[in-house]
Order: sequence, then C-alpha cells, then structure tokens
Amino acid sequence: MDINNVGFANSSGAAVGGGVDLASTFNNFLLLLTTQLQNQDPLSPLDTNQFTEQLVQFTNVEQAIKTNSKLDQLIALQGANQLTAALDYIGKTVEVDSVVLDLNEGAATMTYNLASDAEETTIEIIDESGETVRTLTVDGTAGPHEVTWDGKDDAGADLPDGLYGFVVKALDGEGRKIPLRQGTIGRVTAIEVIDGDVTVSIGRLQVSVGRITAIREDAAEAAA
Repeated sequence: MDINNVGFANSSGAAVGGGVDLASTFNNFLLLLTTQLQNQDPLSPLDTNQFTEQLVQFTNVEQAIKTNSKLDQLIALQGANQLTAALDYIGKTVEVDSVVLDLNEGAATMTYNLASDAEETTIEIIDESGETVRTLTVDGTAGPHEVTWDGKDDAGADLPDGLYGFVVKALDGEGRKIPLRQGTIGRVTAIEVIDGDVTVSIGRLQVSVGRITAIREDAAEAAA
C-alpha cells in the first residue's frame, strides 16, 4: 500500500482523488496511514517522520484549496457589486473608447480628440471582411469632435446595420501622425458579466464598463 499515490486536487481545484471531495479524501488518507502502520513489517518499520511530513503537506493543500474557495466567493461578490453599480448605465447615452461602432437604423456616431491641429484628418469605415467601405474627410482642429456616419458606402449605397470598424487618421503638414483618441457614442441597452468583466451593450457592441469615458444627458431628459 503506497500512500504516495493518494490523489490531490487537479489544477482547477475542482476535484480531489478522482471526484471524491477533499474532506473524504483526507479521511481516506488517514485511514490508509493508520492501516499501513498497523500492517508494517516489524523488521522494516516505516519512517514516522516521513508520515508526519506527508500529513503536514496534505493539510497545507487542504487549507490552500479552502483559501482559493473563499477568494472565488469574494471575486464573485465583487463582480455582483460591480454589476449592481453598473445598472445605472441602462438607458443612458455613453461615450466609450472603441475602434468598433454599431450601425443602427442607418446611423452611427463616432468621436475623436486630436492633440494638435492636423493638416489632413480622415475616418475610414471598415466592414467585417476588412474592406474600407467609406472614407470621411473630417475637421482637423485640435480638441474633441463628433461625427455621425449615415451608413452609406463611398458609392452612396446603404450598408446593412451591424458592427463596423473605424480608424481615425490625422497627419500634420509634414505627414507625421498626430496623437488622438477615438470612440463611439450610443445608448446602453444591457449590462452583463462576461469572463468576470462587467460589460455594457450599445446595441450589438459590447465593451468593458471601464472603457466608458463619458455619460451624456439624453435630449428627452434635458427637456424635462
């Protein structure tokens, strides 16, 4: 009987000893240890120090798994608190840091903020196949800007609603890139947790709540 073959938790901490819970496996370990002591060869006694060391190691594993379980509970609680706090975003118009926008009912709003004046500033709209479907020439003065795309391609044809990429390019008089920040604006329609991260949905676009850069007052709310 080899006590070194007693199963420990796998890398996920989800199973111990082939599906038996940790407490049961720990009790079995003690039973094996006691049985082995009772049936040891008198002429070749087992090393008590080795047993003690293995017992201490096993107890440490038990405590570590319990600690991980508590941490998982704390993380889940923190996620729930963040989700609750994010509920206030529902129905709000927000600006988010993004290179993707949601074309909804033939319109989508983009934002960009230039660090300095640009000689040439354009916005390229890119479809899901990676093709540039529209190029817009926009204001190149330093500071924040807002542009609404009408959902048409360069030929003037209406494009289907959905997610599109966009890239703002700004060059100075010598053709050097000017630092900028770009984003999109939309109404938050849903809040959910994805892979532990609280995200907001702006139509079909999902972004982390941490990428919200501004909350705007709706026209209806302002009128009220």
